[in-house]
Amino acid sequence: MSRTGKRGVPGSVGAQGIPGLTGKQGEAGLTGVQGIPGLAGAQGIPGAAGTPGVQGIPGIQGPAGTRGAPGPAGVQGSSGATGVTGAPGPTGAQGIAGPTGAQGITGPTGPAADISNIEIIPIAERYFYFAPVTIESSITIMADQFSVDGVQEPFQRFNVGSNSYANLYINGMIQESTLYRLTPESLTILLNEGEAIFSGTPIIVEIVQFSVRASG
Repeated sequence: MSRTGKRGVPGSVGAQGIPGLTGKQGEAGLTGVQGIPGLAGAQGIPGAAGTPGVQGIPGIQGPAGTRGAPGPAGVQGSSGATGVTGAPGPTGAQGIAGPTGAQGITGPTGPAADISNIEIIPIAERYFYFAPVTIESSITIMADQFSVDGVQEPFQRFNVGSNSYANLYINGMIQESTLYRLTPESLTILLNEGEAIFSGTPIIVEIVQFSVRASG
């Protein structure tokens, strides 16, 4: 029968060896081929609309702009037609005549006047009016409605007085003096029943004044 021998003593650990040198970095590999892009995904469902925001506070009103220049004046309109002359007013009551004064003493007779060098000069004026409408009754026409030889002036008067006489022509026909009354302010035409002055008829007042001057 054999015998087991005694276990020997373990040997000491050997010293660590020196690390080896780092090897060189290898060359970079080739870039791989780009892969095929994947399919586009389906479009997502749109989201719900957002709630409107709160309205902001109104801003302060700006200052008023500069006033523009006034536009040009419009064209003056044409004068309207002359209105119909109103009916004459009632005649005022006649005043009471005062007492006649005492006759004065007759003065001495003066020397006879020499009239051999006196010249009397007549001056004729003609006032024109055209009836705007048919006149079928007596009517008073104011003097400022007439024109003097084509010229009409405001506040016009008939130059009638003691040194003049007047004629009235209606449609070119001279009229009797009993058919009208003429004052410095107006002409009154007296029409009988059934008589008329038609629209557009010329009414002409002719006044002849006399003045005196010494000749030679």
